[in-house]
Amino acid sequence: MGYLNANHPGLAYGDGYMQGAGSMGQFVKAVGDDTFSVNTDAGTQSFGLLMKDYADGEMPAIWCNGGVYETDQFSGTVNPNELLKIDNTGRLVGGATNTNRVAQAISVSGGILKFKLLI
Repeated sequence: MGYLNANHPGLAYGDGYMQGAGSMGQFVKAVGDDTFSVNTDAGTQSFGLLMKDYADGEMPAIWCNGGVYETDQFSGTVNPNELLKIDNTGRLVGGATNTNRVAQAISVSGGILKFKLLI
């Protein structure tokens, strides 16, 4: 089971519905009127981060608008202070630019990434 902890959470949005299923720690995008789906394209603006797993049609709880979090739900090598984007599974990965960033790494230790949400 994955790990996601809101150390100093930002805004929690809990309205709308999922289009397709999503897992804790995946980033979502708005795809319609209060409808969200997992974002697998770093070039598409993300709305926020799923708090837990959701099935198609469920009302999700989404972290958005800042905060500091820690998770084991990321891929590749991430370095402190690195800008992060989403990979093709909707999870954090290093190598972002100012145009596709969603988070900034604070630390990586023991397989846990601590980061600041930038969206």
